[in-house]
Amino acid sequence: MNCRLQRWPMRVLSPLVCLLLAVPPAMAGQSGEIAIQVVEGHRAQNLLSEEASKPIRVRILDGAGRPLGSANVLFVPPDFGPGGVFLTTAAPVAVESNPEGFAVAPPFKANATEGTYEIQVIASYMGQVTRLLLEQSNVTKRKSGNKKYFIISAVAAGAAAAAFAAKGGGNDPAPTRNPTGGGTAPPIVFLNSSVGAPQ
Repeated sequence: MNCRLQRWPMRVLSPLVCLLLAVPPAMAGQSGEIAIQVVEGHRAQNLLSEEASKPIRVRILDGAGRPLGSANVLFVPPDFGPGGVFLTTAAPVAVESNPEGFAVAPPFKANATEGTYEIQVIASYMGQVTRLLLEQSNVTKRKSGNKKYFIISAVAAGAAAAAFAAKGGGNDPAPTRNPTGGGTAPPIVFLNSSVGAPQ
C-alpha cells in the first residue's frame, strides 16, 4: 500500500495516519467493538467549487450499539482527482465525538473536478480502530433538482394543454363540454392550487 501524503501538514503526521489507513474498511464501518454510523453525507452531491450544503456527520457506537463519547474521528479526503478540502486550518481533520457519540466534520468545499470519490472516516477509541469509506460526488447540477424541474415542467405543460383544449384549440369555435353534461369544463388542479377552467 502506497501511503505518501502529498499535503505538507499531513506529511508530519504521516506515520500515524498511514497506520490508521492500513485498517481494512468494513461495509458497515465496524471492526472489533466500535462502529461508525453515517448520519449525513453518504452519496452527497456537491456542486463544483462550492461548499457542501450539509457537513458530514457520523456517530460512533460500541459493540452493543451505545454511543461513545470522546472517540477520535479522522476525516481524510482524496489527495487528487475529484474531491475537495475541509475548510479548516488543521490537517489532518480530526474531531472528537460528543457524549451522544456524534462527530461532525468541518465544512467541505468541492474542487473543480467532476466525478465520484470516497472520503475516509477513521474512528479510534481505547486502542480500537475502525474505518469507513463514505462516497460522494462532484456535479455540475444536482440530479434531484433536475428531476423536480422536469416534473413541474410536465405538469405545467399538461395544464396549458388542458386550457388550450378547453378553448377549443383556437380554431374550433365549438365550446368544450364537461363529460358529465355540465356547461363548463372541470377545474384544473396544479400542485396545491385549483384554477377554474376558462369561461
